Amino acid sequence: MAQNNLAEAVPLTAEPQQRPNIERPQRQAQPQVQPAGDPNRQKLPVSKFEKCLLTACGLILAVLMVCVVSAKIAMSNTQHELQSVNNAVTTYTNRNTNDQQQINELQSRSRLDKIAKKQGLSLQNDRIRNVNK
Repeated sequence: MAQNNLAEAVPLTAEPQQRPNIERPQRQAQPQVQPAGDPNRQKLPVSKFEKCLLTACGLILAVLMVCVVSAKIAMSNTQHELQSVNNAVTTYTNRNTNDQQQINELQSRSRLDKIAKKQGLSLQNDRIRNVNK
């Protein structure tokens, strides 16, 4: 590696060698920066346009919040109605199934034969005719 000329030669003596005082240039007086919490700091004025813009954005935000809440309430009511309708459909389906089963039991051949025998009727197959349209 190449060495630059900025390195100092250090003597091998045990006594530490003092460096000569290097003069530093004096700083010019700079204006002091005031901290952020300083009460003397001037605030920028808010323009009328900014005030109107903030007010409009606030109103739009409030309207959107009300719309979200009302939409959630409407969705909850609709879900409740849907659940009620589903319960009614299930009830009617069960009733229809029960009624259909009862009709099939009342139309059964064995039941009809039993009622016919109670009434003194008999079934004669030679007198039965099938009529087709």
